[in-house]
Amino acid sequence: MTRACQGVLFDSVATVKRLLEKTQTATGLRVIVEVLDKIYQTGRKCSAGFKENMAILFDDLLPKWNYRTIPSTT
Repeated sequence: MTRACQGVLFDSVATVKRLLEKTQTATGLRVIVEVLDKIYQTGRKCSAGFKENMAILFDDLLPKWNYRTIPSTT
């Protein structure tokens, strides 16, 4: 996917989608691209007991953007 986008100016989401859809492996595996165009509300707060019941694991590379929650086993 990196090679498909190399040296290209991303002028629109459609351009990126088209480039990524051209990607395939030597064995013939292809990429399916779906663009989510829903507008999500920012600044939403979690429910009252969420932080007590879920462990939040932050990614090493981009912790502000990539994280996951793991339910407690109790």
